[in-house]
Amino acid sequence: MGKAADLNEFDRGQIVMARRVGTSITETARLVGCSRSAVVSIHAKWINEGDTSSRRQGVGRPRVIKEKGRRRLFRLVKQNRRQTVAQLTAQYNAGPSASVSEHTVQRTLLNMGLCNRRPTHVFLLTKRHRQLHLQWAREHRNWTMDEWKRVAWSDE
Repeated sequence: MGKAADLNEFDRGQIVMARRVGTSITETARLVGCSRSAVVSIHAKWINEGDTSSRRQGVGRPRVIKEKGRRRLFRLVKQNRRQTVAQLTAQYNAGPSASVSEHTVQRTLLNMGLCNRRPTHVFLLTKRHRQLHLQWAREHRNWTMDEWKRVAWSDE
């Protein structure tokens, strides 16, 4: 289970002011919407250090491909959209940035909304098909809605 997110500065200020006014720990926690232990630790930090800011920047491992690398990867994809992930990885690793794995490149592309899609195969109409289609359209061009409904209901 991961760590909970830090409280923002406004909530920390509310905790300090509520405790200075004399509100109980439980009432303060209910007011801010956090745990009682968070209220105690923030208030103790305020008393000891005079500051409530948190030094914790973020949780988890830092990203290997940062924002600049994501833009570079996007440019590589736009140059040739038919490249495989292995080819993209080789091109990305040839640059000045840190070496990354194919899995990392694949995950980054998916997060960016770039996923592989195979185009649907649509058969082209032959000259005969076009003639038949046009003939059918000419035969039915003057039909009324009642005629269309009759045909639609008779199919069922």
